[in-house]
Amino acid sequence: MLDILKKKSRKSLTIRAIISIVIVIGLLALTKFAVFDVITGPTELDVTADPEQYEGKYVTIEVENFLTDYVEHTTTTTNTKTGSKSTSVDGNSYIVFNAVDDYENNSSIWYYYSIYMKKSQKNELYDLIDDTWNYWGDETNTVAPPATLKVTGTWTKLESQLERYYKETLTEMGIEESSYDVVYLYTIDTAKIGGQSVVFFWVCMAAALLLLIYFIVNVVGIFSNRYAGKINTYLHNNPSVSLAAIEADFAQAHPIGKNAWVGRKWTVYVEGPKANILANRDLVWGYYFKQTGKYSVSQLRVFNMAKKMISINLSEDEAHEALKYYAEEQPHMIVGYTKELETSFQKKFTEFLNLKYNPAINAEQADPYFGNNTSF
Repeated sequence: MLDILKKKSRKSLTIRAIISIVIVIGLLALTKFAVFDVITGPTELDVTADPEQYEGKYVTIEVENFLTDYVEHTTTTTNTKTGSKSTSVDGNSYIVFNAVDDYENNSSIWYYYSIYMKKSQKNELYDLIDDTWNYWGDETNTVAPPATLKVTGTWTKLESQLERYYKETLTEMGIEESSYDVVYLYTIDTAKIGGQSVVFFWVCMAAALLLLIYFIVNVVGIFSNRYAGKINTYLHNNPSVSLAAIEADFAQAHPIGKNAWVGRKWTVYVEGPKANILANRDLVWGYYFKQTGKYSVSQLRVFNMAKKMISINLSEDEAHEALKYYAEEQPHMIVGYTKELETSFQKKFTEFLNLKYNPAINAEQADPYFGNNTSF
């Protein structure tokens, strides 16, 4: 018995482990495995290096000069009831540059690129833009250079529309690409990590972490005896019952589908990775329950003396097969459903027990061979 239950448990745990790790990998792929960049820290962006090598990476840089903003990013939502639309500002894209000294030619090379910043930093960025213009337009050499701002985000190639606005703005400002003006068609997107919004990225990573823990738990479960926990608990709570007796009953039990066995004294079934055991003597009622629609179910429902319902997922044919064995071998159980039986069970439980359970108990006590002494 235990070997059969262990095999089924391990199969369930293996499937769960495979599914969970596949989803983890999928979530990591969806976010371009950016979590590893976040864990190790963003890459320092070197503006003098080939920009393509940083594409899609989580980078950081001290932005030195802020030229202008060129796009306001907004989100428009529509009220489904009234049809009215409302627009909110998310943030702005800015053109910035870092100046790198070219000592051989006694000059400097300006590397232009774009950054996206949320709207809450707009005033700060506008002040830095003013400081940049004041510094580079100063002919007295008395104006201090603008403060730098450390910007961290995903180095992303500009989308076509943003690229057009970016180029148009540079042209309007008289900036053309040359050996001293290097224009990168990239932006540091501070609102995204791994191509996804920051919030969505962290939701994905939280889900991936939980699934990774779930994967580990399942793998550990494969090599443990956790599957038999409820059987061991039952044996502990019923010291007069031996595992050998349960195994002997299991050997003669009627297999129901692939995961349930109805014996003379016990019903054993596997639910996910765990084996469950029910003492047939404690069962007073059983019937088939089916529900269709979004939350469809197909179950064998049995109730014990404590009025607790135990649901076992079975097909309709499997459930009726189990009920047939209960009807034949458990004289104390009521099999089948009617509204009257439910009312009696819920409101007049003693009367419900008098229908079959109590008469069977009394008969068993008067004649220990009653019903071939199979259920008691």
